[in-house]
Amino acid sequence: MSSRPAPAAQLRAGVVGGLVGAVTSWLYELVVWVHLLHLTTVSGIAENTAVLSFGTAVRSLGAAALALGVAIHFLTAVIWGILFAFLWPALRARSIEATLAALFYGVFAWVVMHNVMLALFSPAPPSYTVYSVINGLMAHTFAFSVPLALVVKRLLR
Repeated sequence: MSSRPAPAAQLRAGVVGGLVGAVTSWLYELVVWVHLLHLTTVSGIAENTAVLSFGTAVRSLGAAALALGVAIHFLTAVIWGILFAFLWPALRARSIEATLAALFYGVFAWVVMHNVMLALFSPAPPSYTVYSVINGLMAHTFAFSVPLALVVKRLLR
């Protein structure tokens, strides 16, 4: 048996891991941003994704803005999941633990998405506050990347 998983298995693991990470990161935001800090609403979490991508005018779409935000969030999470699933065999071969890799991967994902892509292309680039930076790092490392990595690791055993 080859030590390298089949590409179809990697794709499946990445999709499943990305979806799990998408859900767990939003659960984190529901608990922290909605329940504990009262900084947004449940719909505000999904809407924020659309606003960051298309600007504040997207709010005029109402429920469609929410659906767009959900679609963007899950699609992006799946893409990051697939990328991790294709990186995982090389990390495993070097005896790098999935959780450790996930911590660095989450920071990398946050930097790329919020500090490069949105800064370059978004009509409403993110503003940075202590809350948003800490939340971004927490949501993308502990709440997204760790569950993603553990799912990928398990599915690609």
